[in-house]
Amino acid sequence: MEIKVIGENHNYLVISKPAGVVVNRAESVGTETVQDWSEKTLKIENSKSQNVDDVLFRKRSGICHRLDKETTGCLLIAKNPSALSWALKSFANRTVLKEYLALVHGKMEPTKGRVKLPLSRDKRDREKFEIHYGGKIAETEWLVEKYFENKKVSLVRLFPKTGRTHQIRVHLSHLGYPIWSDERYLRKDYLSSDRELLDHHFLHACRISLVGQDGVLLDVTCGLTEDEAKLISLIRGE
Repeated sequence: MEIKVIGENHNYLVISKPAGVVVNRAESVGTETVQDWSEKTLKIENSKSQNVDDVLFRKRSGICHRLDKETTGCLLIAKNPSALSWALKSFANRTVLKEYLALVHGKMEPTKGRVKLPLSRDKRDREKFEIHYGGKIAETEWLVEKYFENKKVSLVRLFPKTGRTHQIRVHLSHLGYPIWSDERYLRKDYLSSDRELLDHHFLHACRISLVGQDGVLLDVTCGLTEDEAKLISLIRGE
């Protein structure tokens, strides 16, 4: 597994997560994860310290947040326990800037807006989430980057204000603009043709920005992956 570090300071590093790589270890995951990579890279070892921050750091291997398996782009990793604790508080307080790019079906209108709807796990399919009044509130802002009229798709910039599982994917699908090649939330007849051109959903974490506990700003951007950029060129007719 090749992981590229695209930003770093003395407290954090930011990697470019490839598609198809799972972030966190789990019994159901049989392949190497970002967490495994982080543990080796940061040389995190077991210790007898029962300090809350130390225990949490070892448990998470410094991972500050997660991206879905097929989502590409910026992922923040803390190098030490205090940096992890600060980052988790910053995510909870919504002071971390996260920016994504998604290719969606349809001409998304209006060109900018905000959706604030609650999400909960789908009772019919535990691998999916849905809009449900009893769920946790989720908020996403969007800005259309470009329309591709010939293919009836839109490139959209997204700014999630909360961090719910599948938030962007569910919100966009609910609005009627499902993400290209999204196997969970896209109609099956669209999915098969999409997958011929891109073997993962087109959701890319293009920027993350955090002010650390020392006041130092870490602001990292990440360009589209090679296969994502190739798809955009194909749609443009280049």
